[in-house]
Amino acid sequence: MLKDPEIGDAFESFRCEVEPERDAVRVRAVGALDMATVPMLRAQIDELLAVGFRCLIIDLRELHFMDSTGLRLMLELDAGARRDGLSVAFVQGPPAVQRVFELTGTETRLPFVNA
Repeated sequence: MLKDPEIGDAFESFRCEVEPERDAVRVRAVGALDMATVPMLRAQIDELLAVGFRCLIIDLRELHFMDSTGLRLMLELDAGARRDGLSVAFVQGPPAVQRVFELTGTETRLPFVNA
Protein backbone atom coordinates (compact mmCIF):
# COMPACT_ATOMS: atom_id res chain seq x y z
CA MET A 1 0.00 0.00 0.00
CA LEU A 2 1.33 3.44 -0.87
CA LYS A 3 2.05 5.90 1.88
CA ASP A 4 0.98 9.52 1.65
CA PRO A 5 3.57 11.81 3.28
CA GLU A 6 0.81 14.16 4.50
CA ILE A 7 -1.18 11.37 6.15
CA GLY A 8 1.72 9.15 7.19
CA ASP A 9 0.67 5.87 8.79
CA ALA A 10 -3.03 6.42 8.06
CA PHE A 11 -2.57 4.28 4.94
CA GLU A 12 -2.50 1.00 6.84
CA SER A 13 -3.11 -2.35 5.25
CA PHE A 14 -6.69 -3.05 4.28
CA ARG A 15 -8.51 -5.72 6.23
CA CYS A 16 -12.00 -7.05 6.85
CA GLU A 17 -13.28 -7.82 10.32
CA VAL A 18 -16.25 -10.19 10.47
CA GLU A 19 -18.69 -10.22 13.39
CA PRO A 20 -21.67 -12.58 13.30
CA GLU A 21 -24.75 -11.01 14.91
CA ARG A 22 -27.93 -13.01 15.54
CA ASP A 23 -29.47 -13.21 12.05
CA ALA A 24 -26.85 -11.13 10.25
CA VAL A 25 -23.15 -10.76 9.79
CA ARG A 26 -21.28 -7.47 10.04
CA VAL A 27 -18.29 -6.92 7.77
CA ARG A 28 -16.15 -4.01 8.90
CA ALA A 29 -13.87 -2.67 6.20
CA VAL A 30 -10.72 -1.10 7.67
CA GLY A 31 -8.24 1.06 5.78
CA ALA A 32 -8.55 2.21 2.17
CA LEU A 33 -11.12 0.67 -0.15
CA ASP A 34 -9.83 1.10 -3.68
CA MET A 35 -9.06 -0.77 -6.88
CA ALA A 36 -6.42 -2.85 -5.10
CA THR A 37 -8.53 -3.81 -2.08
CA VAL A 38 -12.09 -4.14 -3.45
CA PRO A 39 -11.38 -7.76 -4.50
CA MET A 40 -10.52 -8.63 -0.87
CA LEU A 41 -13.81 -7.25 0.44
CA ARG A 42 -15.73 -8.89 -2.41
CA ALA A 43 -14.10 -12.27 -1.66
CA GLN A 44 -14.97 -11.98 2.05
CA ILE A 45 -18.60 -11.18 1.24
CA ASP A 46 -18.84 -13.99 -1.33
CA GLU A 47 -17.48 -16.43 1.26
CA LEU A 48 -20.08 -15.35 3.83
CA LEU A 49 -22.89 -15.69 1.31
CA ALA A 50 -21.61 -19.14 0.30
CA VAL A 51 -21.87 -20.40 3.88
CA GLY A 52 -25.46 -19.21 4.13
CA PHE A 53 -25.59 -15.70 5.56
CA ARG A 54 -28.58 -13.87 4.06
CA CYS A 55 -28.28 -10.55 5.86
CA LEU A 56 -25.14 -8.43 5.58
CA ILE A 57 -24.17 -5.23 7.32
CA ILE A 58 -21.25 -3.50 5.62
CA ASP A 59 -19.64 -1.21 8.19
CA LEU A 60 -17.68 1.65 6.61
CA ARG A 61 -16.76 3.53 9.81
CA GLU A 62 -13.12 2.39 9.80
CA LEU A 63 -12.38 3.36 6.21
CA HIS A 64 -10.25 6.43 5.68
CA PHE A 65 -10.60 6.37 1.89
CA MET A 66 -12.93 4.93 -0.73
CA ASP A 67 -12.68 5.46 -4.48
CA SER A 68 -15.12 4.81 -7.31
CA THR A 69 -14.38 1.07 -7.33
CA GLY A 70 -15.50 0.93 -3.70
CA LEU A 71 -18.65 2.83 -4.61
CA ARG A 72 -19.30 0.46 -7.49
CA LEU A 73 -18.98 -2.53 -5.14
CA MET A 74 -21.53 -1.00 -2.74
CA LEU A 75 -23.96 -0.46 -5.63
CA GLU A 76 -23.39 -4.02 -6.89
CA LEU A 77 -23.99 -5.44 -3.40
CA ASP A 78 -27.24 -3.53 -3.10
CA ALA A 79 -28.45 -4.57 -6.56
CA GLY A 80 -27.44 -8.20 -5.98
CA ALA A 81 -29.21 -8.31 -2.63
CA ARG A 82 -32.45 -7.01 -4.13
CA ARG A 83 -32.15 -9.42 -7.05
CA ASP A 84 -31.39 -12.47 -4.88
CA GLY A 85 -33.75 -11.75 -1.98
CA LEU A 86 -30.95 -10.95 0.46
CA SER A 87 -30.64 -8.07 2.87
CA VAL A 88 -27.73 -5.63 2.81
CA ALA A 89 -27.29 -2.45 4.81
CA PHE A 90 -24.43 0.00 5.12
CA VAL A 91 -23.13 1.82 8.21
CA GLN A 92 -21.99 5.30 7.23
CA GLY A 93 -18.30 5.97 6.98
CA PRO A 94 -16.40 9.08 8.04
CA PRO A 95 -17.02 12.34 6.13
CA ALA A 96 -14.37 11.65 3.47
CA VAL A 97 -16.04 8.32 2.62
CA GLN A 98 -19.61 9.62 2.80
CA ARG A 99 -18.63 12.45 0.46
CA VAL A 100 -18.28 9.88 -2.36
CA PHE A 101 -21.93 8.89 -1.86
CA GLU A 102 -23.03 12.53 -1.63
CA LEU A 103 -21.20 13.63 -4.78
CA THR A 104 -22.69 10.77 -6.79
CA GLY A 105 -26.20 11.11 -5.39
CA THR A 106 -26.19 7.55 -4.13
CA GLU A 107 -26.56 8.27 -0.39
CA THR A 108 -30.35 8.21 -0.77
CA ARG A 109 -30.30 5.14 -3.01
CA LEU A 110 -28.46 2.83 -0.62
CA PRO A 111 -29.85 1.53 2.70
CA PHE A 112 -27.74 3.24 5.36
CA VAL A 113 -28.36 2.28 8.99
CA ASN A 114 -27.09 3.44 12.37
CA ALA A 115 -24.23 1.48 13.86
